Amino acid sequence: MKVLIDAVHAADVWMLGAVEDRLLKNGEETLWISRPGKDAVGELIEARNRPYVNGPPAGTSMPTLGFELLARDWRVWHTVRSFAPDVILTRSPSGVHAGRLTRTPVLYDTDDGHVAGLLYYLAGPLADIVTSPTATDRTYGKHHRKYQGYKELCYLHPQRFEADPAIRHELGLAPDEPFSVLRLTAFTASHDTRQAGMNRRQVEEVIERLSSIGRVLISPEHDLPPTLQTLRIPAAPARFHHVLAAAQLVVSDSQSVSSEAGVIGTPSLRFNTWAGRHPYQVELEERWGLTKAFHLDDEAAFFAELDQLIDDLPAAHERQTARRDRMLEWASDPVDDLTSWTYELAERRLPLAAAS
Repeated sequence: MKVLIDAVHAADVWMLGAVEDRLLKNGEETLWISRPGKDAVGELIEARNRPYVNGPPAGTSMPTLGFELLARDWRVWHTVRSFAPDVILTRSPSGVHAGRLTRTPVLYDTDDGHVAGLLYYLAGPLADIVTSPTATDRTYGKHHRKYQGYKELCYLHPQRFEADPAIRHELGLAPDEPFSVLRLTAFTASHDTRQAGMNRRQVEEVIERLSSIGRVLISPEHDLPPTLQTLRIPAAPARFHHVLAAAQLVVSDSQSVSSEAGVIGTPSLRFNTWAGRHPYQVELEERWGLTKAFHLDDEAAFFAELDQLIDDLPAAHERQTARRDRMLEWASDPVDDLTSWTYELAERRLPLAAAS
């Protein structure tokens, strides 16, 4: 079986890469389509030592994102024509469009769903199978499948991820030296239109508070001002989750990183305009207590919660560990489901190939 994997975000590489690992063990053939200029997507694929084709550069505004979509549609379609996959795995519209045009079965995963607006409606209705966490609060037709867990478990489940203590040396830290992570998002994705994260004043205030418990390391999706350049995380993107696992606390305006920290077992706070809107993150917060989000309008509440965590970090870590254990007891392994559905689509491809 040949599988084309369409990746437009770092989390896509991690999640779909876990499915690829399972497929490769079974002797299947894979090819990636990357996204130059988007938060280390290419670097992460290269770190996997897997073959890939570059898509067009990532857009940074609605006009350039629109152009990117058209250019990516053509690039994925052209790659499908040359590679002739049996299945396309994707979390973007372009993979779905290319599959529809070439009669190639497509598995489209989304944990945002309708919350992402146009991004979902350009893809979901056209996919052969739409997959999402059980937390998704809608059913997207008969072709919708749900896995009991979260996409982050594809790559951060204890069966696949073990924190490496050597990361401290890579960061220039002493073995027991505490540090925190501040993740800053660029908000240039299509679904981030009219959304926002922390401003410069809020960032500096967060750094000041976090500095009271040790070093602060920043993971930025955009350029940092010169005064903050020395705080940039020096580790390779492929080592990022080990950084999260070693941190005392993660503060972010990123959906993905906040969820990843929670699933790993590190206390995390998120502060942006998306707070309370993504069903799977609401579930991580309200059902399991693994992360907490605040809207930008709730600045006082956000900083009060941050101060409370800083004042009581040992207890916060104990609570986080217990809550994570309960979540893991409940969750299934999404990779099992996603791999099974990939083979289901490949079987559908057989009669299509015979008829062509």
